[in-house]
Amino acid sequence: MRATSRRAGRPPAAVVMALLVVTVLLAAACSSSAGPASDGGSPDLDAPAGTSAGDLVGSPMPTDAYIALRRIVDRTVRFRYLSTDPVSGELVPVSAAAFVPRGRAPAGGWEILAVGHPTTGTAGTCAPSLYGNLLGTVGLIASLLEQGFVVVQTDYRGLGTPGPHRYLDPAPAANDIIDAVRATRTVVDGTSDQWWGFGVSQGGHAIFHANEIADTYGRGLTLRGTVSMSPALDVAPLADAMAAGTLTPEQIAFLPLVLTGLKTIHPDLVIDDYVHGPLQQGFGIFLECNDAALVQKQAVVEETRPEDYRPVDDAATDRLRMWLREVSLPRERASAPMLVAYSDSDDVIPAPWTAAAIDRACRLGDVITAIRVRDQPHGILDIGSSATDWVRAVRSGQRPPNTCA
Repeated sequence: MRATSRRAGRPPAAVVMALLVVTVLLAAACSSSAGPASDGGSPDLDAPAGTSAGDLVGSPMPTDAYIALRRIVDRTVRFRYLSTDPVSGELVPVSAAAFVPRGRAPAGGWEILAVGHPTTGTAGTCAPSLYGNLLGTVGLIASLLEQGFVVVQTDYRGLGTPGPHRYLDPAPAANDIIDAVRATRTVVDGTSDQWWGFGVSQGGHAIFHANEIADTYGRGLTLRGTVSMSPALDVAPLADAMAAGTLTPEQIAFLPLVLTGLKTIHPDLVIDDYVHGPLQQGFGIFLECNDAALVQKQAVVEETRPEDYRPVDDAATDRLRMWLREVSLPRERASAPMLVAYSDSDDVIPAPWTAAAIDRACRLGDVITAIRVRDQPHGILDIGSSATDWVRAVRSGQRPPNTCA
């Protein structure tokens, strides 16, 4: 599970867990200029009577749309499945893509690796499975296939399926990940009940919480461990940084996505209480994932000044801080070991924010191997062979290095 540092848009090295991660500021850089493909799925997305989380909606759709994977994949399938809404308890449709490596299934079946993708956008068209390059994660998928995993990448609800995308709301995202593993066991023959998780940024946040609920919501599956890179674990300090006028350019680009996600949970949130001027006027651009929006995003960020994102008053800051705490992690004790990697040069989620979240998780009793690297940007971390060694230790039954001990 080696992760190589690269800028968005460059082809990743063919190494274990190599990453091509889209940073928040450049989230649209890897999108297809031709736009999203039709998902070709059934228009009926209602959950039939008697269905359960992880059940398929309609028929799986074999595809060869991901050209970069053709030489190493045995087959690729796009599909829709059902996942539980954590508020209403209802089943909602989510889309995903599963990738099967070449060769014969090992004894005991293929282990499944669930990928939590980084930020693409919050618009419905920002589902990675609809794009030939998976909006930047095709290199990661290739490296995982080469290591003998069946890989599934959920789009998250609201991306490629009806309804809003609840950006950085950990509960629905974690459900989506776990139910994608369940669905993959139906879609791909010869898979085992054992699975791993790997996520970056938004996906690192989702995978972290999927680990927390794996023993409860994930019953019937066996989680071996998870890797979260540059996870957006603790975002509550963002409110105080806004009030102080100290947001980085990367955080300015992050802010519209965060506010949009929070508004899906708290409809009473007033966007205009938090953005003004050019950021208010260009707000919608940051939610998109097309190439045309990239230059516009950069221009808006360059024009934005502290007064353009300061909350209107102290009460607005307090509300925002409270709402951000609600979506921050940890929430409960993890079910399996974790590796969490982050950088001291992260301009989106500063290292002290992540370190504080890890400390709280340790106090809950988690087993965490924390790796802090130097001078690397958000989301794209080179941690050498550390992840490979960590997985090998977990697989062999050894207790992995524990930062919390």
